[in-house]
Amino acid sequence: MRLLRLISWPYARKHLPRCLLTMAGIVLGVAVFVGMHTANQSVLAAFRETIDRIAGTTQLQVSAGEAGFDEDVLDKVRGIAGVRAAAPVLESTVAVGGTNLLILGVDMLGDRSLRNYDFEDAGEGIEDPLVFLAQADSLIVTSTFAMEKGLTLNSRIPMRTMAGDQVFTVRGIMKPGGLASAFGGNLAVMDIYAAQKVFGRGRKFDRVDLALEDGVTLDDASAKLKAVLGPGFQVEPPSSRGQQFEATSRIYSVASNITSVFALFIGMFLIYNTFAIAVTQRRSEIGILRALGATRGQIRTLFLVESAITGLAGTILGILAGLLMARAMSGYIGGFLEDIYGVAQRGGDISLDPMLAAAAAAMGLITSLAAAVLPARSAARVDPVKALQKGRYQSLSEGESRARRNWAVACAVLSLLALLFSGVGVVFYAGFVLAVLAAALLSPAASLWLARALRPLLKRIRPVEIGRAHV
Repeated sequence: MRLLRLISWPYARKHLPRCLLTMAGIVLGVAVFVGMHTANQSVLAAFRETIDRIAGTTQLQVSAGEAGFDEDVLDKVRGIAGVRAAAPVLESTVAVGGTNLLILGVDMLGDRSLRNYDFEDAGEGIEDPLVFLAQADSLIVTSTFAMEKGLTLNSRIPMRTMAGDQVFTVRGIMKPGGLASAFGGNLAVMDIYAAQKVFGRGRKFDRVDLALEDGVTLDDASAKLKAVLGPGFQVEPPSSRGQQFEATSRIYSVASNITSVFALFIGMFLIYNTFAIAVTQRRSEIGILRALGATRGQIRTLFLVESAITGLAGTILGILAGLLMARAMSGYIGGFLEDIYGVAQRGGDISLDPMLAAAAAAMGLITSLAAAVLPARSAARVDPVKALQKGRYQSLSEGESRARRNWAVACAVLSLLALLFSGVGVVFYAGFVLAVLAAALLSPAASLWLARALRPLLKRIRPVEIGRAHV
């Protein structure tokens, strides 16, 4: 601690911009890692909750792709032993004043056994249920959507649908919570047979939601349904829709991991170069400390502790920046759902997973310490007599340069093999990391080769040469 206070702290204050730049790579890498994963978890949790709210007590869903299936499939499903309730569903997305609204077409007479519709006013919020069923333009909206658009009972809503411009009439308003909170309240309900007519779907349904009798397992019911319906139908629990989105979002999660790894690599080389320069600049201090009795272990520990402090500060700032980044990213990730369902899913509360924070902290600290190992070892090997000879250690040895070039060639060969002879996977992504590592290792030698190539031209332009470095 005394060495940190007397030696390290004055040096850090003197070279504050360099220290902040060193920390920036760690901050960026940790922030991308924390931000992307936190946003993913937030949106995915909100989406799963939305699926549960829409599904209600549904245990299995029968579908047949985007084309849907004929109405006679519903009778087949209802005739299977063990099926307690089966309700047809039709989904369509419409645009209302710049907001996408998901409309669920359901059988209002039989759907109550699967979903709970909690209406605002007495009489279930529908002035005349017969009129609601008889008029194809009848619509039930959520109170959230009604407040946002200034709607009341009997308000008329012009909408742009796939079947052209339509005008709907609000004949029911659902209370907040439950089904009404799905997709942030951007959801409406109408009679399924009216929806078939309005949206030009003929006599087809998108899916059938069903509940099972007590004692009937999902596997048994799925086997019976597949046997009766035949190929071309999917029989899955509602949660499978969340799994599909999770599989899609995993691609972007992998991409964010690669980005964060690259950023951490940049941070690692920034730390390495900064501490290598620091060792060169502080050789006289190191020599004096060694002459006063400081051991090699103490010198090595001093530089490793400095690196650990840098990594810890960068990790803390990176986690905080990641939480701020997650708020912006959650809207971006939620937009992916709009491509699937037509309605964007708003992320839930942004909260940091303790396991994610621990992983981010480990990444930041390990990267910082790994980058400082070689400079710390070099500092520990300083000869106190030679350290005071000015200029003796101002250049890297030819042996170290040769070893670095050999490692760069090895990384380049491994990277080429990984990129050419492997599919998209861990090995493929490792090839990108090795390519970056090879470029970083080769950059000092490349700079020297470029300087030598440009030297004749520069002599003619401006014949003044300050000095010559060996890298």
